[in-house]
Amino acid sequence: TTTAGAYIESAAGVQVGGRTGLTAVVVAALFAMSLFFAPLVAAIPAAAYAPALIVVGAMMIAPIVKIDFDDYTEAIPAFTVIALMSFTYNIGVGITAGLVLYPLLKLAAGRYREIRPGLWILCILSALFYIFYPYQ
Repeated sequence: TTTAGAYIESAAGVQVGGRTGLTAVVVAALFAMSLFFAPLVAAIPAAAYAPALIVVGAMMIAPIVKIDFDDYTEAIPAFTVIALMSFTYNIGVGITAGLVLYPLLKLAAGRYREIRPGLWILCILSALFYIFYPYQ
């Protein structure tokens, strides 16, 4: 998995209250048990679950109003993340693009003090993802 995917999964688990390693063990066990239901779920046509996905997508788009569109160092990475997730069907591609663009745009704008050292590390790792991306 990409670093972004692992981060998202971890953040989602912490947000709902899972703060120990036991959370990961329980989730792994539930995923293992869900393998037995994969053929049953695969038999459900896309038309049956499409409305639920549309509603979830509409709920996920709500935080866009919090983006500062007057600040291009914030708006351009956010737009890029949304566009790449939508057009590549890959969350990791979108988030890693944001992790590369955000610090680079802050640097270009002379606002490098707003970037923490950890984000530079994620920027470099995400850039490596694109350099060695296997699906070119």
